[in-house]
Amino acid sequence: METGCYSLAELLAVAKTHPFYNTDIEYPADAVTIQKLRELVIDQKTQPNIQRQPLLDKRTLYKIIKRLTHDVSPRNTYRQSSYMSITGGGSGGVPMMFAVDVHENRRQRAQMGNFLKLCGVIEPGDWVLSIHLAGGFYRSLDLTTEIMENAGATVLSAGSYMPPAEITKALVDYHVNVLTGDGSQVVQAVYHVSMMAQEDRECIRLNKIIYTSEPLTGPQRAFIKAILGDVKIFSVMGSAEAGPWAISSPDLTGEESLTSSSTDFIVDTRNTLLEIVSPSVIDGAYSDSDPPSYGEPGLIVLTSLQRLRNPLVRYITGDIGSIHPLPDTAFPLIPETDRQHLCVLRMQGRDHRFSFKWYGAYFEFEMIDAFMRAREHGILQWQIILARLETTPQSTLEIRLLRSPPRDEVLSVDALTERLQAFFLIFPENDHLSRIVFLDSLEGFERSITAGKVIKFVDRWNK
Repeated sequence: METGCYSLAELLAVAKTHPFYNTDIEYPADAVTIQKLRELVIDQKTQPNIQRQPLLDKRTLYKIIKRLTHDVSPRNTYRQSSYMSITGGGSGGVPMMFAVDVHENRRQRAQMGNFLKLCGVIEPGDWVLSIHLAGGFYRSLDLTTEIMENAGATVLSAGSYMPPAEITKALVDYHVNVLTGDGSQVVQAVYHVSMMAQEDRECIRLNKIIYTSEPLTGPQRAFIKAILGDVKIFSVMGSAEAGPWAISSPDLTGEESLTSSSTDFIVDTRNTLLEIVSPSVIDGAYSDSDPPSYGEPGLIVLTSLQRLRNPLVRYITGDIGSIHPLPDTAFPLIPETDRQHLCVLRMQGRDHRFSFKWYGAYFEFEMIDAFMRAREHGILQWQIILARLETTPQSTLEIRLLRSPPRDEVLSVDALTERLQAFFLIFPENDHLSRIVFLDSLEGFERSITAGKVIKFVDRWNK
């Protein structure tokens, strides 16, 4: 499989001249300078040592990108011939505009299409309907559309503003077998299907779901399968900084990896280098001499071999995970020439060492997430809003929930309310400071300003 990637030596050479990694550099190198650096690398005989390259954290990246984005000097190559991808903006944060060379971006889309095809996610004859977001500087719709077309699919670009009724009609009219979108968008579409008459529901013949951006929880997966039947759930992972770079496939890693709090992703090491480092790196107590052992979880550090003009080298993603070999079950599905380059990244989500405080008690996000995932709760989407009363300096807690339709194994609204009150320590003395809201669609949730994702925790108290 042709990758069209850069060597580690080339990346490190360019990184030395880039403001992401060298505070003495004002602007990224131009095309002529980059070509000279590449030619010098070819003449070198020594192997590069990536461990000598300092780690890059998101705070540093945000600060430098903010400066480069607003500097209109003609010498600022960051603003020239760039594909702009936006990220951030959750809870009122400032979005980040990551610039990628337009040609590098197109090559990466082509490679990811090949990767989807290699892993069997897209097959000849697949018709895909994409309900990803477009507009507001966000480009997930054109990104996923082109990637899946490169994989060999026929794609209908529906977008996120198409009403659920029109989406389900299109699924039937055009005999669509693959639905793709952000996690919450997929749940919303399937929720609409669940409200349809049985004879209308049977006209929908989806056999694949490909979600992005937001992880699907165990209850969400169970709900999708309960409504759609024998459907395979795949995922594509990416970011504005790194682009698309990993695939989750039940055919390659098994269904069991999709039902726990972690998800297994397949990574091609010809395109992406991964390291796992101790979470203490955030606290400044980490050194390269004490990384976690192979297979042990830690912070994921990523180096993209597909981005040279604005390189991403040893970037702390903020996610927790571990690296494992490709399972034997995947061998019959992957050509032998490609197997040696693939590995499994067991993704456990964001770094959940943080908590928030309300009414004198701390609530850990990891414990909240586990509570919301409980199957008997039937929670498809949730959001917590920490705010304040207008009349007194007291913090308020609002919990918004979208649940699956009633069924035997799911608790009643009253029973779940009692559990929520016990979990969040809601008593008569603080009841006036809390609110539990049950919603019937995603419209009642607050979304990020860029991707339109549901923000799990909205903090207005500390603003």
